[in-house]
Amino acid sequence: MLQKDDTKWMQRALELAEKGSSSTLPNPMVGCVIVLDSKAIAEGYHEKYGEGHAEVNALATIPELSREVLSRATAYVTLEPCSHHGKTPPCANLLIDRGVGRVVYALEDPNPLVSGSGHSLLKGAGLEVVGGVLEDEARLMNRKFLHLQKSDLPYIVLKWAQSLDGYMDPERSAAHGRGGVAITAVDTLRHVHQLRAENSGILIGRKTAEVDNPSLNVREVKGLNPVRIVIDPELRLDDSKLKMIGNDGETWIICKPGFKRHISGAEVKPWLEGDLQVMLQKLRKNGIHSLLVEGGAYTHLKFLEQGLYNEIYVFKGVDELGGGLKAPLITQYKSGKVYETSVGADALWHYIRG
Repeated sequence: MLQKDDTKWMQRALELAEKGSSSTLPNPMVGCVIVLDSKAIAEGYHEKYGEGHAEVNALATIPELSREVLSRATAYVTLEPCSHHGKTPPCANLLIDRGVGRVVYALEDPNPLVSGSGHSLLKGAGLEVVGGVLEDEARLMNRKFLHLQKSDLPYIVLKWAQSLDGYMDPERSAAHGRGGVAITAVDTLRHVHQLRAENSGILIGRKTAEVDNPSLNVREVKGLNPVRIVIDPELRLDDSKLKMIGNDGETWIICKPGFKRHISGAEVKPWLEGDLQVMLQKLRKNGIHSLLVEGGAYTHLKFLEQGLYNEIYVFKGVDELGGGLKAPLITQYKSGKVYETSVGADALWHYIRG
């Protein structure tokens, strides 16, 4: 039965879960709060893929509490407690063994090894179990994890910046090595670096590499660098001065089969055959669970035309360029959610596909 403060404590559990946004994939983000007598007595979250789950981390902070005491406590968990042995033991069994009296969770685990069985195991052991509390919020937060359960592609996020009048660059055909042109402000830069930290791969086309020569790493926020990926069909890119090739992360150059060239500091992968989907499947098989596509206009257009995206971020600056390279047009979408907000002085149009 739902109680008065269940939503309040689940909201806190969701806040904890978000702390794992850059380190848990392909696992979900999960938070846990244990409450006794209307007070939180323990908190934990899934901090890193392959390591302790949220329930484990929360209960580890209160080893001294007896089964008798915990029988009066409620564990709030953002995802149904697991009931199978994976990289860690089942959390449902741990909750039972420690004597927790009540469990409230937000979202049923879509993993067929778990789905519903964690609930059944807890209930069968005599615990009170309530599901579906702030389910929509939990589903939104774990949209990448949910996608990975039903697709063989990475979760794909398209991102670009454009001027107030819809241009991505003041020049239609910029010279090699010119460098990037800032269209948005520093607040947007931090937001973009957070996106980089939350995705395992970041992709650009050859022309963007030649003109902008970006580092594609995480600098403005804390987080791991994504794998830098450049599409270069015939390996024509001059790699001698690329900033992205270094010791602070991996760089992959994707080309067509049959093209070979040694590139010091980077891996050449002949995965570009047929449409983009083949390449994306290979990226997924090689550990790229979520992919941020940063450019340029031609690359974005190909992803849009083939329907290969789950989210789109468009940052709009306050100045007009008056001409140059047009940004892709945002058309009406049949399903999904659109959020229009601001990041400092810039506008943000954020679309999540339904």
